[in-house]
Amino acid sequence: MDASRNRLAELWGARAKAFRKEIFPYLRYMAQSGFPSFLSLILIVSVIGYVQLIRDLPPGFPVTEVGIAALTPVLCWSPLRTWLAAADVVYLMPREHGMGPYLERSFRYSIRWSALPAVAVFLLYMPIYQGGSGEASPWLLAAAFLALKGGGHYGAWRERRMSWGMIRIAFRLGRWLLTAAVIGAWLTYPVLQAAAFMLLCFVFGAAAYRLPRNQRFPWEQLIREEETTRKRYYTAFGMFIDVPVVSSSIARRPYLSWIMPRIRYGQHNAYVYLFAASLLRTEIGGILIRLLLLGGLVSYWSADAASLAGWGVLIPYAIFASVFALQLGGLRHVNRYTVWKNIYPLPKNGQWEQYARLDRAALLAGLAILWLPASLPLLWDGYYASPIAMAAALLLYAFAIRPARMRRKLRLEADEEE
Repeated sequence: MDASRNRLAELWGARAKAFRKEIFPYLRYMAQSGFPSFLSLILIVSVIGYVQLIRDLPPGFPVTEVGIAALTPVLCWSPLRTWLAAADVVYLMPREHGMGPYLERSFRYSIRWSALPAVAVFLLYMPIYQGGSGEASPWLLAAAFLALKGGGHYGAWRERRMSWGMIRIAFRLGRWLLTAAVIGAWLTYPVLQAAAFMLLCFVFGAAAYRLPRNQRFPWEQLIREEETTRKRYYTAFGMFIDVPVVSSSIARRPYLSWIMPRIRYGQHNAYVYLFAASLLRTEIGGILIRLLLLGGLVSYWSADAASLAGWGVLIPYAIFASVFALQLGGLRHVNRYTVWKNIYPLPKNGQWEQYARLDRAALLAGLAILWLPASLPLLWDGYYASPIAMAAALLLYAFAIRPARMRRKLRLEADEEE
């Protein structure tokens, strides 16, 4: 029995090593593409803005709101890399009773890596908290947030074991809301009140997680999560180099379904329609929506503070706009290996021209949506220069810089395919 359990733990290590070996060539291509230089530039600009912010924190800066928005995602984020595949339902399920060491290694690995962004965000937030009206000790906050992080991993595991998907979603949403409330309590109220509230939330959560029907080992859920994680890796790699075919997960997103009927039918819009459907229904669309939500929130807070006479908002806007444009560029790889291009009677010579039209429209829409929360508070307070500068940069990039770069990339990829 012990030998079998040890072999399962060794299997976990072998699979983790195989995955690292599998993605290493793509990491090398990313490093050669200039992307690290781009990240370095963003990091330098961010550090400059951060130092200026903590050196002269504007009056009325939303310290508590920023803390809740920054700490909640990193404390609630509880991934679990298991390296499981669909075939394991046949080969490993009969040994389910001995999967304990396998899962232990998954938990240790996932907790260690998910703790890194939590520690980084906490350390970055502490100078802002202490520069405001924060009174709690950083060490006490660190201990409280460590307990929250551990509770988040426990809750995420119980959610994975739930039999019904809607109940799982409801509990996950409740966990995020409770975590945000506890963070807000620690940042706002006295220590004893915040500790009592956190203890009450822990007791309530532990009792609530006992109610739903649970599976002993959620094979299907863990396999789905592993497939989703691999798709995200290869979606990122696909922006730099050709990658193996990975099946795309489809989301309906009914709140965006009104866009598709407004695309006119005809050969001159056929590829526009197909790429638009891919954008709205695949993982790329979900990533872009989350970027807009987070970027809009951060830009609004920065604009509302009106730091540097309104020019401070350029930093978060430029960062999120750049990441949005980079993620949107991966759309051209989504349908590269699909068969519909060879089945439907469509002219191939118009494919990339129509894609460029869709890319420009999606880029304009996304950056304009991001521009609104970054500019409206400034315009309301009488700062006009920075919103106008952002709008001019947006139009210049969307109509001149981006199309030129896109044409060069598409021409290079067409030459490689030939």
